Amino acid sequence: MVLVIDPRTGLAGDMFIGALIDLGVDVFSIIDTFSEIAEININRETEGVQVKVIPKFDELSFNEALDLLKRICDLLSMNEKFKQLAIRIVKILFEAEEWAHKEYKIGHPGALHEASDIIVDASLSAYALQQLRASEIYCLYPVYYGGGVVHFSHGVFEVPAPATRYIISKYNIPAEKGPVDTELLTPTGAAILAALQPLYLHRLDLRKNFEIISSGKGRGAKKLPIPNVLRVYLAKKRGEVFLEKVIELETNLDDVSPEVIGDLFSSIPEALDIQVIPVIGKKNRPAYLLRIWCYEEDEKEVVNEIFRLTGTLGIRRYVIERYVRPRWVKVKKIRVRGKEFIIRFKDSKPEHEDLLRISRETGLSVVELERMILSGDIEVVNE
Repeated sequence: MVLVIDPRTGLAGDMFIGALIDLGVDVFSIIDTFSEIAEININRETEGVQVKVIPKFDELSFNEALDLLKRICDLLSMNEKFKQLAIRIVKILFEAEEWAHKEYKIGHPGALHEASDIIVDASLSAYALQQLRASEIYCLYPVYYGGGVVHFSHGVFEVPAPATRYIISKYNIPAEKGPVDTELLTPTGAAILAALQPLYLHRLDLRKNFEIISSGKGRGAKKLPIPNVLRVYLAKKRGEVFLEKVIELETNLDDVSPEVIGDLFSSIPEALDIQVIPVIGKKNRPAYLLRIWCYEEDEKEVVNEIFRLTGTLGIRRYVIERYVRPRWVKVKKIRVRGKEFIIRFKDSKPEHEDLLRISRETGLSVVELERMILSGDIEVVNE
């Protein structure tokens, strides 16, 4: 069994713990262990498990926080591997806060802000993962961090918050803006990903590569136009071609500009594939046939987007079956012009999105990068 994390609409420490509880991990028997540092309330709701941590203190020095964390881990009888995971989460957060203090002149040097929350999130996350016993951990990307601004004790900052931005950059988290203007990825959520070092897999490749056995949802506290929910899955790796059902949606467009048609390819992230076919409509008018494939659970959202983006009056729907071959992603770290980048390969071909990201940061074109990578002219740091 492997664990797959899907941070499409949020990732915070309490949401991660809630999702693992919803997946079946029992933490109720050890909640009293945290009584001296926080009150923990766990509520099962329709949208998932919500964990509320009511802290009993705020700031601690880094050494004080680390000593308390180690003591909590020992009380939970955590083995060394997961104890070190909890420590790594806190160290990454402290490192990010120290950077933010120096860069933005905020906070107190040497102090861990919201220490009570962080200790609970780090130790309880590690404990739940130990109980789960997943052989590997994957994370679906893009990891969305939201947008707009975030308000906290040190002021108002653009999302992602300074500490989150530092972790995203240093630990090569494939994060993107959206889908709403609020903070979705917290510093603790980013630190958990950085500490776990999961294998990243594109969201649309989830069902191609895994047979989902069970799922869990951790609910956030924010009221958003989209569900503020972290999804996690227990899954088995697929090893051979399989048959699956998908939804095919199609509509005719005869009064939509080419620019709007072009935008469709990047505006419906839930689409498995999109085709635009030139056709001749009634009265010999040039038109387009738009076809989009998606999974049934994403159908409503895709339909609403088609109506919103095109103004079409109707959409045809078909249930089709298709054979799918698993496409495993190989992740490599490369060095380009003195900087290190994570790049993903599908069937030995580098991902275009990764090449585009590296191109923007190095000035090399996508064509130049792909040629240099495939010819071995770019240094591979590790695989």
